[in-house]
Amino acid sequence: MVSLDGVAARKGNRHAFVWERVYDLVARDSEHGGSSLFIKQELAKALGCSVRSVDRAILRLRREGFIESVPRYAESGAQMANAYRLVR
Repeated sequence: MVSLDGVAARKGNRHAFVWERVYDLVARDSEHGGSSLFIKQELAKALGCSVRSVDRAILRLRREGFIESVPRYAESGAQMANAYRLVR
């Protein structure tokens, strides 16, 4: 399950956009372990949005140069879920 501890649901007096919350999640995890690992379906459920909204948030953050995706592979060579980290 995805933990949203430290990821604010509000920015000032408004609700945070999905992309803002995804950024905060990646930033939090990058600070502690170098990258953020999550299953998009689980993240969408935790955020209360659709998987497509999570996809759009990740795409936006990647296009704007805030995060990068890092492919991960199992020992068998099968691709696993991507890891995400802040671009420094």
